[in-house]
Amino acid sequence: MWQRKNNRIGLGLGLVAVLAAAILVGLASPARVEAQTAQIGLFKVAPLFTAYYESHQSVRVLGFPLTGQLTIDDHPTQYFEKGRLEDHRSEATSPDWQFMFGRLTAELIEKNAQGPVNNTSMTYADLKNATLPYHRQDPPPGFTGGTIKQGSYEFIPFDSYLRPAPGYLVPNFFWDYINRADLFPGGWLHDIGLPLTQVQQVLTVKNGESRLITIQAFERSVLTLDPLNPPEWQVERGNLGSDMVMLFDPAGTRLFENPATGARVSVPVHLFVRGGFPGEQLLARLSWQDGTKLTNTFTALAGVDGKGLIIGNLGWGAHPQPPTPPTQSAILEIYRQDGKLLAQQSILVLNPNDPEIQTMKLYWVVNRDSPVVVPLETAVNVPEGQSLEMTALKELLWGPPAATNIGYTTAFPSAPEILNFPGRQPGWEPRVTLRHLEIIKGVATVEFSRELMAYDGISSRMDLILQQVTQTLKQFQEIKEVHLSIEGE
Repeated sequence: MWQRKNNRIGLGLGLVAVLAAAILVGLASPARVEAQTAQIGLFKVAPLFTAYYESHQSVRVLGFPLTGQLTIDDHPTQYFEKGRLEDHRSEATSPDWQFMFGRLTAELIEKNAQGPVNNTSMTYADLKNATLPYHRQDPPPGFTGGTIKQGSYEFIPFDSYLRPAPGYLVPNFFWDYINRADLFPGGWLHDIGLPLTQVQQVLTVKNGESRLITIQAFERSVLTLDPLNPPEWQVERGNLGSDMVMLFDPAGTRLFENPATGARVSVPVHLFVRGGFPGEQLLARLSWQDGTKLTNTFTALAGVDGKGLIIGNLGWGAHPQPPTPPTQSAILEIYRQDGKLLAQQSILVLNPNDPEIQTMKLYWVVNRDSPVVVPLETAVNVPEGQSLEMTALKELLWGPPAATNIGYTTAFPSAPEILNFPGRQPGWEPRVTLRHLEIIKGVATVEFSRELMAYDGISSRMDLILQQVTQTLKQFQEIKEVHLSIEGE
């Protein structure tokens, strides 16, 4: 049984949608994509940081949140477009230093990051060269510490206690900005940190036009001056939080091979996550914006690189499930047993009645003693995308629901079987994938990846695989016959 909703044809419109999305993402800068993501509410300010965020003019000083609450170096943290908030209450002796901005500029310089600084012509590797000691200026004669006016600049020594030492000249427009109590109530040394470079001019592109702007790096921010901005916004904090998230992925989003950031999914959510240690128990949690939560525990497999690997379905299982939330954004998180967040991803979870959902039947194996192929007792809801036929086959390869009353299994090789298969060859992936589907005059030719060879030549098992594929495809009236191949063989 299958259903096309809104009379949409999956292959044509799905391809157009994918191409359009790719073009839009390709044209948008990483920082802009992150900002748009935050603005539609995929991440919220963690309750731990709400008061501090609001006392620092929120969006003006920090921008929108780019992650949920993380733990970095045993400190609760959260990334925002313009910085990172850190909770140091466990170690701070002074109340002034219980919460602070992270030293993102210093960290990006130490990492010798090759990415651009705040979308300019300068990279963090270039910035590292600008921090070398010979660029510092000697203090003026008679300087005894603190800071001192030098014409249209303020001299600041490179010393955490502002003792006499070589340092940097900060122009008045930056000095006045960092001394604004409404923006930085903790004071410039606490909220911005020491200058790390002299002032410089670099190129950036705004609204498709190249501009020359002035920048200066500080420990916790890079300040920019753009005279073409509105007066109140000519001096700004750079998007260093966006730079760190995009360059070094502190939230672990790149550990997700599936689902992708912002992907449209339905429950069960298919997981392909690289992380953790083999044998480690990892908790997957899906949190909808309305507060609904879905959690499952997975045992990490041993990937070919020796690291942990999760491949499975995050679903409600055999127990009665709560009312399905309406279509909305959700956060998918992977936690270790000690509660530390390993990876985090933002996705859009579609309600089964969403107009972008299509339904179909999938066929599984039951009864291990005398196995037969039968359809899942309920229709499967999946987001529209490629053709219905391709979508059905790809869903088949993710395996049956993890827990059902009937106990469905699949004849397709599982990830553990593939990873431990004696005939495994270099370059094999941990799961079978669909390589090609061609339908001509009612004959469907299906080509799977070489990992299907892990069925180990057992003819009865291959017969069950062929039955699963054939019966799943024959629910579509145009298909009368099915041929199956492995990498063309």
